[in-house]
Amino acid sequence: MIEPGRYTSGTIALANLSASIQSLERRCDEGADFDSLVALSKLLFARGDVLGRIVDHERAELAVGEAVSSSPNHAIAFYIQAQVAGRFHRFEEARACLDQAFTMGQPRAEIDAERAALLQATGAYDDALVLRQRLAEEDPGIHTLGALASLLAEMDRWRPAEITYARALEADQGVSPLPSGQLLFEWGVSAMRRGELDRAEAIFSELHAVLPGHVPGRGHRAEVALARRQLDLAMMLIQPLVETSDDPEYRATYAEILAAMGDSKAAHEALRAATAYEILLARRPEAYADHAAAFFLGVGNRPQRAVELAVANRKIRDTPRSRRLLDKALRNARRFSPGNGMSISAGKTADMLKAQ
Repeated sequence: MIEPGRYTSGTIALANLSASIQSLERRCDEGADFDSLVALSKLLFARGDVLGRIVDHERAELAVGEAVSSSPNHAIAFYIQAQVAGRFHRFEEARACLDQAFTMGQPRAEIDAERAALLQATGAYDDALVLRQRLAEEDPGIHTLGALASLLAEMDRWRPAEITYARALEADQGVSPLPSGQLLFEWGVSAMRRGELDRAEAIFSELHAVLPGHVPGRGHRAEVALARRQLDLAMMLIQPLVETSDDPEYRATYAEILAAMGDSKAAHEALRAATAYEILLARRPEAYADHAAAFFLGVGNRPQRAVELAVANRKIRDTPRSRRLLDKALRNARRFSPGNGMSISAGKTADMLKAQ
């Protein structure tokens, strides 16, 4: 898929990324300016995505806040706020900021790219597709084509999605493995969600070759191994992430693997993951509702909590995945309710949706 030597070493790329962050942090400590703070936030978000570091995302948002407060350009400030709000699933806030940025003169292509991301995240696939296709035609690069591919995959148009993912990789003109690594991660996740485990494994293997330090890729590869009952491989992949990442998703996967192995430590690790999820949910309920719901539906073993979170997630993003998650949570709660009765009625679910 990717020729050896096409990109800079993934290890070197991550070291350079961290060095750039340190340099910008020193500059900001001496006297932060708008451009430096924005650059710092982008690099922190990038490293957080690759290394599974929530703390980097938190620091990135703080840098954005400082930049916005000192910005001489209100259009850019609102645009950046929209990006951050969308990243943390605060979609209404993101839309409002994006509208303000457009009114104040932010370039249309940037507005449309972010608007397409919001439309896709909230399930308005047809409207998102119009924007994604136009942006890819006007500027056919790895980012525009990759975004189009991810949308096609979510729309269950897997064959054109595969073709578009490949086109996106071919369009990459850079030497950094970071953009292609993120693309391969999204491609692998799309294959997982389709249940194509062999395809997902092949893509995640390619990701490892290009960017071996990509933590979410390794974590999802462990999930693939677990689904294929390759428990020793799954454990080998997940164990290093449990201590190096502050994202509870990896401890949750670790607990699942322990449970599959019949290890009594599974319950303890699941409890630790549950505690970590609740802390994150207290700070950012929108951003973590879906992952936490899936956790409590499974090894977290709190059916009612899973329903509450799935309802909250469905309220802010009406997508096929959010609907499937809620349906699964409701069925699971009914199955494990006292007397095997229906613990949550359709009316109660409607009330919960309205209350969010």
